[in-house]
Amino acid sequence: MRILASTTLHGWSAGSWYLLRMLGGLAARDHPVRLLVPEGTTAERARAAGLAVVTRPDLRSAGILEAGRVSAKLRRLQAHFGPDLILAHGGPDHAWWGWVAGPAPRPVPLVRLRAHDPRPPAAHPLSRWLHRARTDLVVVANEPQRRAYTDRLRLPPARVVRIPPGFDPAEAAVPPGTRERIRRELGLPDGTILVASIARFAPQKDHPTFLAAAARLAPLEPRVRFLVAGYAAEHDAAHIRELAARHPELAGRWHLFAERLEEGTELVAAADLGVVHSRSSEAICRVALEYLAAGIPLVATTVGALPETIVEWRSGLLVPPGDPDALAGALLRLLRVPGLARRLAEGGRRRLAEHFDPVAALDRFESVLLRIAGRSKVR
Repeated sequence: MRILASTTLHGWSAGSWYLLRMLGGLAARDHPVRLLVPEGTTAERARAAGLAVVTRPDLRSAGILEAGRVSAKLRRLQAHFGPDLILAHGGPDHAWWGWVAGPAPRPVPLVRLRAHDPRPPAAHPLSRWLHRARTDLVVVANEPQRRAYTDRLRLPPARVVRIPPGFDPAEAAVPPGTRERIRRELGLPDGTILVASIARFAPQKDHPTFLAAAARLAPLEPRVRFLVAGYAAEHDAAHIRELAARHPELAGRWHLFAERLEEGTELVAAADLGVVHSRSSEAICRVALEYLAAGIPLVATTVGALPETIVEWRSGLLVPPGDPDALAGALLRLLRVPGLARRLAEGGRRRLAEHFDPVAALDRFESVLLRIAGRSKVR
């Protein structure tokens, strides 16, 4: 099966990570893959994974006035590679390839991979036309996304397939001594309990709620300190400092790590408790999977895929988004209920192994693509 994939996502997103893991797995199973992606981090990571990369045309910046030229380039790329299917991962990619794909029966099926955007699909006429008339299959990462397509766009259930991400616990492994080194660099006293927030600085991640919860917890638990780690997105580090300054209880009790990391696993390993405090987003929450793999007890909001990642009281605790009292209360229970943190850490590892097996996820992805491409599985 020859796969022509297309994405405009940057390499820092969980959706980009998901796509590259899946494509890399398919390539390792002897399915030729060609990836159209703008030059940047995703292209660099794709090359490092051994994928063949094409960087032109750049669908991220192509405008409607260039429709003829861009469409011609896409058709030439398709004709040169000769794919059995086209996989579009992102709105611009989907729209351009939907235009090029043609009406049914299409000579090359078009599949939309929706693994990065938690919003429901737009229901305006062009979106309905694109999904109903020009798309053969939609692959989503979580159940809310699946329901959005079947309920909002009225797509037949057979045309929307849910494949949760697989996660190899080895991806959360760090060199021996990493935890101790990070904690020394943060200047943490012996006996400190570090509560970590690792998320880009953006409104949907809701850092005000985390810092407000931290301010409620700090006077009750002198052993606790808080880590806010991330990189500038819609907000920058100065904004995070301004938010923290509103809570005098946090003076001397919190640490800011504000730079773009290749991976955040070292910071995950340094934590004692993890928090995912988003109020939206989370189509895939990679950091939640990293916490589970590392055996770090986790508190998360009931947003996006998080309730699928965590089973309440078995592999973590769930709280409503935007509720600092609930978040502080959940963290306090982890600190004060004997054995609870250990039980949830063990349950998190089991949840990861049972429901996010990377081989099972790749098997499912390969199977549905082969079916759409009209090919049998031969390896």
